[in-house]
Amino acid sequence: MEEDTYTYAEFFDEVRERVIELSDEEKSTLASLQTSPLGVVLAKVLGPDLTALGSILEPKTKRGLAARKPAT
Repeated sequence: MEEDTYTYAEFFDEVRERVIELSDEEKSTLASLQTSPLGVVLAKVLGPDLTALGSILEPKTKRGLAARKPAT
């Protein structure tokens, strides 16, 4: 019987996809953890690879017509 292997890269990709699928509110909550004492401890435990996912949590800059403020 062949044993299934689960690589770190596969795990990382799954976690990245889960982060991407979070709602904006959930991403904001997760991002706020980064500077909290809890976030500091989690960063130490999870390591630099997983904490690098924080870049996904940053708000995207609007470009073109989306960047324009609505007329009041």
